[in-house]
Amino acid sequence: MVVLVMYGLLLGFILLFSLGQLHLTVAYLRRKGRPAEPEPPLPVLPWVTVQLPVFNERHVVERLIDRVCAFDWPLDRLEVQVLDDSDDETVDLAAARCALWRERGVDIVHLRRGERTGYKAGALAFGTARAKGGLIAIFDADFLPDADFLRRTVPWFADPGIGMVQTRWGHLNR
Repeated sequence: MVVLVMYGLLLGFILLFSLGQLHLTVAYLRRKGRPAEPEPPLPVLPWVTVQLPVFNERHVVERLIDRVCAFDWPLDRLEVQVLDDSDDETVDLAAARCALWRERGVDIVHLRRGERTGYKAGALAFGTARAKGGLIAIFDADFLPDADFLRRTVPWFADPGIGMVQTRWGHLNR
């Protein structure tokens, strides 16, 4: 008898799980093929600070800086902060790349702290205290954001009920 009760409970659990999966599949199929909601209009483009916390990321730091500095966003409304806690050659690579983009008109700063208090969170807090932007975008060193990232995400902040936007992300470890 105990075996039958256990068997029935397990079958009930599997049935409930399957119904949940069916619900997700139906929702996906209904949404598939419909265009995404259009971005809301934005009357004035706000200042955006992009923070790039790095620590010994010599293989990817230049690529990340290049991608962010190529954003489709007015240069007079964009600040890039490279928050560098590195203790290897990343420091020199990041400094050189920042200088290159600064010469091209990008407001980019290479910020270093005396010690790594708080690690990445500490670096972000350090940068936020010096940020010019009313909006802050944060990318880890192995992210490669698309050039239109800010154009696609910032307009959602026109809605006063929105305080944060998280997007689908992918990263490279190459």
